Amino acid sequence: MTKRSIGLMILLIIVTFGIYLIYWNIKFQVELKEQTGEGFGGFAHFLMLIFTFGIYSIYWQYVAGQRLAKQGADDHSILYLIFCFFALSWLNPFLMQNQANKL
Repeated sequence: MTKRSIGLMILLIIVTFGIYLIYWNIKFQVELKEQTGEGFGGFAHFLMLIFTFGIYSIYWQYVAGQRLAKQGADDHSILYLIFCFFALSWLNPFLMQNQANKL
């Protein structure tokens, strides 16, 4: 998995008005798929996010946490799910990237 700076992620999200977050989401899924062989490819992942009006995103964040755990990171999948239901899901990409950086 590609190591990315959390600070740079925050800066790019602000400068691009959130477009970088969409790019990161797709790129992260592609990297997870390469590592685990599970889930959709980048374009299909993007389409699922759009066609389900973001509901797939809740499921994906939970499953991404499990896939990271399979690779040796701490399992924060329940935490990602809880954050989604308490309007804190904006924290999940940073936590996921932090976990991926530790691998």
